[in-house]
Amino acid sequence: MLDFIDTKTIYTIVHVFGAIIGAGGAFVSDGMFFDTIKDGRVAKRELDFMKLGGKFVWAGLFVLLVSGILLVSTDPARYLTSDKFIAKVIVVAIIVLNGVVFHTIHIPHIRNHLGIKLKESETFLKKSSFIMSSGALSFVSWIFTVILGSLRDVPYSYIQILSVYLACVLCAIIGALSMKRIMLRIK
Repeated sequence: MLDFIDTKTIYTIVHVFGAIIGAGGAFVSDGMFFDTIKDGRVAKRELDFMKLGGKFVWAGLFVLLVSGILLVSTDPARYLTSDKFIAKVIVVAIIVLNGVVFHTIHIPHIRNHLGIKLKESETFLKKSSFIMSSGALSFVSWIFTVILGSLRDVPYSYIQILSVYLACVLCAIIGALSMKRIMLRIK
């Protein structure tokens, strides 16, 4: 019935859906957090949306991991010697580590500020730079993962790819911290 589709194509389609689910969840969570910062208070509904987005991120990462392993199994020699693949694996590992930090440290901290004016909370202000940086890292990492996954070949070494990635992360963090100052009206 599906003779026209090979196994690798099926794994690739599943992999793309994993990226869509994970990146979509991350972008919704990040957007909800920025909206929370903008209005100055954490509402329960906003926190619930951030948690829901996180569930989509973890589901997407699970699908990416399983389908990625299956894809690698179709041609291990090619994947394991590909600079693009190695760079992508490193970025996905960063997404996972950042996600663990976000859900074990940031979400509980945000939950502790339900209904409180954020710019009047000394503990929130102290940790807000870390939270904003984590969001910027997530945003850039998901974009890089999708781009690297979409490109057939990349004529650069994994060091060059990761150098561009780190430069983008740095710019995003600087932008996020600037937005934080404006949104929280910090002098």
